[in-house]
Amino acid sequence: MKKTLRSSCPINFGLEIFGDQWSLMIIRDIVFNQKNTYGDFLNSAEGISTNILAKRLDHLLKSGLLTKHKCPENGRIIRYRLTDKGKSLIPVLLEMIIWGAENGEHNPSLSAWASSIRANKEQALKDALARIEQ
Repeated sequence: MKKTLRSSCPINFGLEIFGDQWSLMIIRDIVFNQKNTYGDFLNSAEGISTNILAKRLDHLLKSGLLTKHKCPENGRIIRYRLTDKGKSLIPVLLEMIIWGAENGEHNPSLSAWASSIRANKEQALKDALARIEQ
């Protein structure tokens, strides 16, 4: 069943799919922190609750941004991966990193990371894609 959107605005569409804090934190953790299991996401610094995490993962799966697969070594462990649609958000995340580092609290290591992304966005995208393919 297809969800009815509030409007046909592309910004609204993006916000309805990935516009909450937790969805972006899950995607961030997959791309930049090599996290891919429910337990990994629960252990993120922001402290997501179990019920919110379950809802966000379900939403991201239904929206076509994630897939889930049983771990070959242990079938009880479910691993989440970005789909091509989910991977297409990486440039958005890179821009958010740059914006956040320039406009948020000053953190020298994050500022340096954001500067390196700004200097070579194409390489930053390649590096992020390579990380999630490991």
